[in-house]
Amino acid sequence: MKRILFIASILMVQSASAQLTLKECIDNGLQNRNNIKAARTDLVLAGVKRLESESRYRPQLSLAYDYRYNPIIAKQVVPVGLFGPTPTSETMAIAFGTSWQQNAGLTLYQPLLDAAVKSRIRESRLQETLSGIDLKKAQTELQFEILRSYTRILTYEYQTRAKAADTLRSYYTVTLYANRFKEGKVLKTELNTALVNHQTNVTAYQKELSGLLTEKIYLHYLTDIDLEKILSNSLTPLPTSLLAAAGAETGVKADSLVEYQSLLTQELILKQQLKTAEARNKPTIGFEGFLGANQFSPTFNPVRSNSWFGTSYVGVAVKLPILTSDKVYKGGQQLQYQLESLSYKKAELLSDTERKYLQLNAEIQRLQAEIAATRYSNELIRENIRLFQERLESGLVASLDLNEQEASLQKRDNDLKQLTETLNAALLERVYITGMLESRLREL
Repeated sequence: MKRILFIASILMVQSASAQLTLKECIDNGLQNRNNIKAARTDLVLAGVKRLESESRYRPQLSLAYDYRYNPIIAKQVVPVGLFGPTPTSETMAIAFGTSWQQNAGLTLYQPLLDAAVKSRIRESRLQETLSGIDLKKAQTELQFEILRSYTRILTYEYQTRAKAADTLRSYYTVTLYANRFKEGKVLKTELNTALVNHQTNVTAYQKELSGLLTEKIYLHYLTDIDLEKILSNSLTPLPTSLLAAAGAETGVKADSLVEYQSLLTQELILKQQLKTAEARNKPTIGFEGFLGANQFSPTFNPVRSNSWFGTSYVGVAVKLPILTSDKVYKGGQQLQYQLESLSYKKAELLSDTERKYLQLNAEIQRLQAEIAATRYSNELIRENIRLFQERLESGLVASLDLNEQEASLQKRDNDLKQLTETLNAALLERVYITGMLESRLREL
């Protein structure tokens, strides 16, 4: 672990002239993440299914052929007595056909009116829209996660520099104590306390460096950017406009929420499915034409001459379903319940998002005020430490005061770090839940 931290320290020093941008990280993530590729594939698949649905309203052409042997030729009872000079009730069973028979024909059907097919086409288009929204949702979630990791790295880089400065300062304090101890002007317990404070700063620095390394590895996982490149480059600061408030906007706009768009599209699909269910009971009208020929032969002779007889017809086909087996039991009622459920989910989503937005605004204002006060206090403590160091060097102040100031600064710096991370997370969450993240990132 020490070797890794040492390497990371070297790479940080080398990063002064090379920087990664947020746009580069997001572009690489959107291009290389497998879940984004899967969502794009699902969108293409939805487009193929839409084309398949649309093809059902195009002309349908089929060719049929069969060659049959009839061991038993079907007979029909014919009233032969009706064909004589004096009609009688005499009948005779006559076999129609031959032992061998060929049939070939070409059938053309062009739907003219089929409400169910049209409704299914609209369903497939809505399903394609939903797949596009799912892709957008996956992209937004990835962008948000990359942005969170990016922000954490910036915080770690800032904290690492701050902890390095703290370590140098406490080392100088230890040096002063060691010199005064040799002169017999401070107690060994006071020197030990200074050493403990310095070791605490060293440990805090190593912890920040380790956290920076871990977070950069996670950013590599999210973006698929070469790990060595991420380790050897620092990150450019975030533009202040990215995490800014919504300005004059109040509340949350439903149309900007990807989840709301998804629920709205699902609602449209269910309504279209209701129309499809109703359309199954409507008549279908189409143009139908047939051109074919039949061959009859008492013996097996596929090429027998003068044995083919042509047949054809054209006309309009009308079909009205009365009783069918593909109806779902109370299917319309099921869809109505699903629609009702979606309406509740939409209302809950808007209400919950509005609540989070208001709570985040209040939390952000509190954190900003607390961070400003903490930073001001920490600067005052640092100034006190400098003054105590100067006085201790001149023998004008008790050494215990300097140790107390060092311990107090360590605690307050840790508090400031936690406040800063909490504030950054709240700022990111506010932009994300309002659906403004993608539009803000496009401005980069």
